[in-house]
Amino acid sequence: MSKWTLKWVLVLGVLSPWAALAGEDIERSWDVNAEARITIENTAGKIVIQGWDRNEVQLSGELGKTVRELEVNESSNGLEIIVDNRNERNVDPSELFLKVPVSAVITATGVSADIDITGLDNAKLTASSVSGDVSANANSQWVSLESVSGDITFTGASPRISAESVSGDIELNGISGMVDANTVSGDMELLAGELRGAKLETVSGDILMIAQLSDNGKLGAQSMSGDVTIKLPSSQSGAFKAQSFSGRISTDFGKVSKASHGPGSHLKYSVGEGGAEIKLESFSGNIRLQQQ
Repeated sequence: MSKWTLKWVLVLGVLSPWAALAGEDIERSWDVNAEARITIENTAGKIVIQGWDRNEVQLSGELGKTVRELEVNESSNGLEIIVDNRNERNVDPSELFLKVPVSAVITATGVSADIDITGLDNAKLTASSVSGDVSANANSQWVSLESVSGDITFTGASPRISAESVSGDIELNGISGMVDANTVSGDMELLAGELRGAKLETVSGDILMIAQLSDNGKLGAQSMSGDVTIKLPSSQSGAFKAQSFSGRISTDFGKVSKASHGPGSHLKYSVGEGGAEIKLESFSGNIRLQQQ
């Protein structure tokens, strides 16, 4: 069977064991470029991706009984793997395990599938799920992680990262450069190096960030009813602003002032020659601005 014939058999599911693998173990490998673009979609179950030092993608795991076919598309740029279920409303979980080149560009998508990615040192990493957890341990130049009700966890190193969740928690460790994180009811915890910019938003969740801002860095953190806690080095210079309508403000930088009429308090303080800008806001939550 020629390479092109095999490709179309895999895609169309004609006379191919891949189309009949529902509920059975799978194992297959493909040769790819070191920086290949690898895309994988799985509705329910699990996606596990691990980087290794081969220019090869190795796929193993088990397809659920509701799978109609495993669609595999090869191109000069990389590989696309899609689990196609007969009925999207009643889906058995499929578990997929991939080993990919350490520098491969990854896009992983799930609905009720957990996503776990480790061992990458690449240019871009994108992972999203609706109700599943999303976890990544990698060195990546650009990271984008999303989940609606699942938790988001990142460890490693990244100069540019965005993370978004509705009811899940967000935990980012090892970030630097630029970060954009928002959640509705989940808590947010960020352990960072030096940041040039950070935008943090939550409605009822709490925010905790430990970091340092560059001389021209900007930090904006907003919460409706959650608490906001920011820990910066004692040597941090810049302009500090904080405001809360009914919550309390405590600070190791400057002095808090009470509103002249009605509830509310605010902080306005500048120190040093650096141009960093720190702006914290909360409606009913407490704000804590602390020295590390």
